[in-house]
Amino acid sequence: MKTHILILAFACVTVANAADKLAAISDAWQQSLTAESNSDYAAALESVLAFKNAGGETYLAAVRAGWLSYLNKDYTKAVQYYTTAAKQEPRALTPHLGMMNVYQAQNQPEDVLREAKEVLKIDQFHRPMLLIAGEILFNHQDYRKAEVYFERAYKLMPEDPIGMSWFGWSQISQGQARLAAPLFEKLMEINPEGYMVRDGFAITHGLPPGPPPGQR
Repeated sequence: MKTHILILAFACVTVANAADKLAAISDAWQQSLTAESNSDYAAALESVLAFKNAGGETYLAAVRAGWLSYLNKDYTKAVQYYTTAAKQEPRALTPHLGMMNVYQAQNQPEDVLREAKEVLKIDQFHRPMLLIAGEILFNHQDYRKAEVYFERAYKLMPEDPIGMSWFGWSQISQGQARLAAPLFEKLMEINPEGYMVRDGFAITHGLPPGPPPGQR
Protein backbone atom coordinates (compact mmCIF):
# COMPACT_ATOMS: atom_id res chain seq x y z
CA MET A 1 0.00 0.00 0.00
CA LYS A 2 2.78 2.41 0.92
CA THR A 3 4.50 1.65 -2.39
CA HIS A 4 1.34 2.58 -4.32
CA ILE A 5 1.04 5.83 -2.36
CA LEU A 6 4.67 6.73 -3.14
CA ILE A 7 4.17 6.02 -6.85
CA LEU A 8 1.01 8.13 -6.92
CA ALA A 9 2.75 10.97 -5.10
CA PHE A 10 5.68 10.83 -7.52
CA ALA A 11 3.29 10.90 -10.50
CA CYS A 12 1.48 13.93 -9.07
CA VAL A 13 4.76 15.77 -8.60
CA THR A 14 5.83 14.92 -12.17
CA VAL A 15 2.54 16.19 -13.61
CA ALA A 16 2.77 19.35 -11.52
CA ASN A 17 6.32 19.98 -12.70
CA ALA A 18 5.29 19.47 -16.33
CA ALA A 19 2.38 21.88 -15.89
CA ASP A 20 4.68 24.48 -14.35
CA LYS A 21 7.13 24.08 -17.24
CA LEU A 22 4.39 24.52 -19.84
CA ALA A 23 3.09 27.57 -18.00
CA ALA A 24 6.57 29.15 -18.03
CA ILE A 25 6.97 28.43 -21.74
CA SER A 26 3.55 29.84 -22.59
CA ASP A 27 4.10 32.92 -20.41
CA ALA A 28 7.39 33.70 -22.17
CA TRP A 29 5.71 33.44 -25.58
CA GLN A 30 2.85 35.71 -24.54
CA GLN A 31 5.29 38.24 -23.12
CA SER A 32 7.07 38.25 -26.47
CA LEU A 33 3.80 38.92 -28.31
CA THR A 34 2.92 41.73 -25.93
CA ALA A 35 6.33 43.37 -26.29
CA GLU A 36 6.08 43.15 -30.08
CA SER A 37 2.65 44.80 -30.02
CA ASN A 38 4.30 47.66 -28.13
CA SER A 39 7.09 47.84 -30.75
CA ASP A 40 9.65 46.81 -28.13
CA TYR A 41 11.38 44.33 -30.39
CA ALA A 42 14.44 43.88 -28.19
CA ALA A 43 12.27 42.85 -25.24
CA ALA A 44 10.18 40.64 -27.51
CA LEU A 45 13.33 38.87 -28.68
CA GLU A 46 14.53 38.45 -25.10
CA SER A 47 11.22 36.81 -24.19
CA VAL A 48 11.27 34.46 -27.15
CA LEU A 49 14.77 33.36 -26.20
CA ALA A 50 13.43 32.78 -22.68
CA PHE A 51 10.70 30.68 -24.32
CA LYS A 52 13.38 28.54 -25.97
CA ASN A 53 15.47 28.26 -22.79
CA ALA A 54 12.42 27.16 -20.83
CA GLY A 55 11.99 24.27 -23.24
CA GLY A 56 9.88 25.82 -25.98
CA GLU A 57 9.92 24.36 -29.49
CA THR A 58 13.19 25.33 -31.14
CA TYR A 59 11.86 25.98 -34.66
CA LEU A 60 9.17 28.31 -33.34
CA ALA A 61 11.78 30.17 -31.32
CA ALA A 62 14.19 30.48 -34.25
CA VAL A 63 11.65 31.66 -36.81
CA ARG A 64 10.16 34.19 -34.40
CA ALA A 65 13.60 35.42 -33.38
CA GLY A 66 14.34 35.96 -37.06
CA TRP A 67 11.16 38.00 -37.48
CA LEU A 68 11.84 40.13 -34.41
CA SER A 69 15.45 40.74 -35.44
CA TYR A 70 14.20 41.84 -38.85
CA LEU A 71 11.74 44.26 -37.23
CA ASN A 72 14.59 45.55 -35.07
CA LYS A 73 16.70 46.01 -38.24
CA ASP A 74 19.35 43.64 -36.96
CA TYR A 75 19.60 41.95 -40.33
CA THR A 76 22.67 39.85 -39.58
CA LYS A 77 20.98 38.15 -36.64
CA ALA A 78 17.74 37.82 -38.59
CA VAL A 79 19.49 35.80 -41.30
CA GLN A 80 21.21 33.67 -38.66
CA TYR A 81 17.94 32.82 -36.93
CA TYR A 82 16.08 32.18 -40.18
CA THR A 83 18.92 29.94 -41.39
CA THR A 84 18.67 27.94 -38.19
CA ALA A 85 14.91 27.63 -38.63
CA ALA A 86 15.31 26.49 -42.25
CA LYS A 87 17.72 23.75 -41.16
CA GLN A 88 15.31 22.56 -38.48
CA GLU A 89 12.30 22.46 -40.82
CA PRO A 90 13.62 22.00 -44.38
CA ARG A 91 10.11 22.05 -45.90
CA ALA A 92 9.04 25.24 -44.15
CA LEU A 93 8.48 28.31 -46.32
CA THR A 94 8.54 30.95 -43.58
CA PRO A 95 12.33 31.04 -43.01
CA HIS A 96 12.95 31.68 -46.72
CA LEU A 97 10.18 34.27 -46.92
CA GLY A 98 11.68 35.94 -43.86
CA MET A 99 15.13 36.04 -45.41
CA MET A 100 13.61 37.55 -48.54
CA ASN A 101 12.26 40.40 -46.40
CA VAL A 102 15.72 40.91 -44.94
CA TYR A 103 17.42 40.98 -48.33
CA GLN A 104 14.79 43.25 -49.82
CA ALA A 105 15.31 45.68 -46.94
CA GLN A 106 19.03 45.71 -47.80
CA ASN A 107 18.42 46.00 -51.56
CA GLN A 108 20.14 42.71 -52.35
CA PRO A 109 18.19 41.35 -55.35
CA GLU A 110 20.52 38.42 -55.99
CA ASP A 111 19.90 37.12 -52.49
CA VAL A 112 16.17 37.74 -52.84
CA LEU A 113 16.20 35.68 -56.03
CA ARG A 114 18.09 32.87 -54.32
CA GLU A 115 15.53 32.65 -51.53
CA ALA A 116 12.64 32.85 -54.01
CA LYS A 117 14.13 29.84 -55.78
CA GLU A 118 14.39 28.03 -52.44
CA VAL A 119 10.68 28.63 -51.88
CA LEU A 120 9.93 27.32 -55.37
CA LYS A 121 11.92 24.16 -54.66
CA ILE A 122 9.48 23.50 -51.83
CA ASP A 123 6.37 24.78 -53.59
CA GLN A 124 6.72 25.11 -57.36
CA PHE A 125 3.26 26.68 -57.55
CA HIS A 126 3.96 29.54 -55.15
CA ARG A 127 2.73 32.25 -57.49
CA PRO A 128 4.07 35.35 -55.66
CA MET A 129 7.56 33.82 -55.75
CA LEU A 130 7.23 33.10 -59.46
CA LEU A 131 6.45 36.77 -60.07
CA ILE A 132 9.27 38.00 -57.81
CA ALA A 133 11.84 35.70 -59.41
CA GLY A 134 10.64 36.65 -62.87
CA GLU A 135 10.78 40.38 -62.14
CA ILE A 136 14.35 40.21 -60.81
CA LEU A 137 15.50 38.24 -63.85
CA PHE A 138 13.64 40.64 -66.16
CA ASN A 139 15.35 43.62 -64.56
CA HIS A 140 18.66 41.85 -65.19
CA GLN A 141 17.59 41.52 -68.83
CA ASP A 142 17.54 37.73 -68.58
CA TYR A 143 14.25 37.69 -70.44
CA ARG A 144 14.19 34.01 -71.37
CA LYS A 145 14.49 32.80 -67.79
CA ALA A 146 12.06 35.49 -66.68
CA GLU A 147 9.53 34.22 -69.21
CA VAL A 148 9.68 30.73 -67.69
CA TYR A 149 8.59 32.06 -64.30
CA PHE A 150 6.03 34.50 -65.70
CA GLU A 151 4.44 31.83 -67.86
CA ARG A 152 4.01 29.52 -64.87
CA ALA A 153 2.49 32.38 -62.85
CA TYR A 154 0.18 33.30 -65.72
CA LYS A 155 -1.06 29.74 -66.18
CA LEU A 156 -1.83 29.46 -62.48
CA MET A 157 -4.05 32.55 -62.66
CA PRO A 158 -4.81 33.45 -66.30
CA GLU A 159 -7.24 36.21 -65.30
CA ASP A 160 -4.65 38.25 -63.36
CA PRO A 161 -3.51 41.31 -65.36
CA ILE A 162 -0.16 41.60 -63.55
CA GLY A 163 1.04 38.13 -64.48
CA MET A 164 -0.45 38.55 -67.95
CA SER A 165 1.46 41.78 -68.53
CA TRP A 166 4.80 40.49 -67.25
CA PHE A 167 4.46 37.37 -69.39
CA GLY A 168 3.71 39.50 -72.43
CA TRP A 169 6.59 41.90 -71.82
CA SER A 170 9.04 39.03 -71.35
CA GLN A 171 8.06 37.84 -74.84
CA ILE A 172 8.25 41.32 -76.37
CA SER A 173 11.72 41.79 -74.88
CA GLN A 174 12.87 38.68 -76.75
CA GLY A 175 11.54 39.99 -80.04
CA GLN A 176 8.42 37.80 -79.88
CA ALA A 177 5.79 40.50 -80.16
CA ARG A 178 3.43 38.33 -82.17
CA LEU A 179 3.31 35.73 -79.39
CA ALA A 180 2.44 38.45 -76.87
CA ALA A 181 -0.33 39.97 -79.00
CA PRO A 182 -3.19 37.84 -77.55
CA LEU A 183 -2.10 38.74 -74.02
CA PHE A 184 -2.27 42.46 -74.69
CA GLU A 185 -5.59 42.07 -76.45
CA LYS A 186 -6.93 40.53 -73.23
CA LEU A 187 -5.34 43.29 -71.19
CA MET A 188 -7.01 45.94 -73.34
CA GLU A 189 -10.31 44.23 -72.60
CA ILE A 190 -9.94 44.04 -68.81
CA ASN A 191 -7.27 46.59 -67.79
CA PRO A 192 -6.62 49.12 -70.58
CA GLU A 193 -5.28 51.77 -68.18
CA GLY A 194 -2.84 49.35 -66.55
CA TYR A 195 0.87 50.12 -66.46
CA MET A 196 2.21 50.10 -70.06
CA VAL A 197 -0.74 48.07 -71.34
CA ARG A 198 -1.36 50.44 -74.23
CA ASP A 199 2.37 50.48 -75.04
CA GLY A 200 2.43 46.69 -75.14
CA PHE A 201 -0.65 46.61 -77.31
CA ALA A 202 0.89 49.12 -79.71
CA ILE A 203 4.10 47.13 -80.02
CA THR A 204 2.34 43.80 -80.54
CA HIS A 205 0.03 45.28 -83.17
CA GLY A 206 2.60 47.00 -85.34
CA LEU A 207 2.48 50.52 -83.92
CA PRO A 208 5.63 52.46 -82.90
CA PRO A 209 7.34 50.61 -79.98
CA GLY A 210 7.94 51.96 -76.51
CA PRO A 211 10.50 50.93 -73.88
CA PRO A 212 9.84 47.90 -71.65
CA PRO A 213 8.78 48.31 -68.01
CA GLY A 214 11.32 49.96 -65.75
CA GLN A 215 13.41 51.39 -68.61
CA ARG A 216 11.71 54.73 -69.19
